[in-house]
Amino acid sequence: MNAIAAVSVGTGEIARTDGRSVSIAVDGRAQSNVIGVALLIGLTMVSLGALTATVGTVVDSHAAAGDVERVATDLDDAIDPIESTGSGTARVTFAEGAIRTERRTVRVFRDGELVASRESDAVVYERGDYGVTAVGGGVVRDHAGSRSMASHPPVSASDDVVVIGVVDLRAEGVSMDGSGAVSGTLVTEVDHDRLIEDERGEWSVAVETPTPDPWVRSLEETGATVYTGRFDGDEHASVVATFEGDRRGHVVAHRVAVEGRDG
Repeated sequence: MNAIAAVSVGTGEIARTDGRSVSIAVDGRAQSNVIGVALLIGLTMVSLGALTATVGTVVDSHAAAGDVERVATDLDDAIDPIESTGSGTARVTFAEGAIRTERRTVRVFRDGELVASRESDAVVYERGDYGVTAVGGGVVRDHAGSRSMASHPPVSASDDVVVIGVVDLRAEGVSMDGSGAVSGTLVTEVDHDRLIEDERGEWSVAVETPTPDPWVRSLEETGATVYTGRFDGDEHASVVATFEGDRRGHVVAHRVAVEGRDG
């Protein structure tokens, strides 16, 4: 029996090992079936690849969202300017990402005049499009552009009284990054100082932030008239909340010193 060396599809010839060729009829439907199967396999592989990529994106998004919730809770527990006094420790953990600090400014005005100003640190966690920022006593979580308050700033008001807490956060060595199980310890020291007590006027508080929307919503809930604007020398715009009318104001500085440690 002679072995077949090659088939020329479409020519109707089969080349044999003895050098001779034999003409045969090639069924066009067979060709179509072969091509159809090949296309089907190719499309299936493309679909599987797209599905794998989609599943991977969804899994990563869920993991990032989990990190955001975890870090927001940890920072809220660690940097607690209202309930805490004296020394404390707390842990911050996440699976992937980085934590750093940035400078922001918090200001208080009475009748349009600046009466208190603090350049404070903001603790910022980022994992791609997801993140958390703790500044001014508030904690903002960012789920790929969908931002909300995990913890509201220490500002409250009634028809006759306004209470404004100015959180002065001083962070040292608060820097972590990596993937896997990343964990660090925050050692805090908190004290309080009454800057203004029971003085009448129209009060405003301004918080510098690159993500104004959750701050606007939070401060509007206190009954303030809120807008955004930029102060000279600031990197970001500020959210300004004004409590209109003559009210008795109380302004308290909450100093929070934070030291980051490994493990």
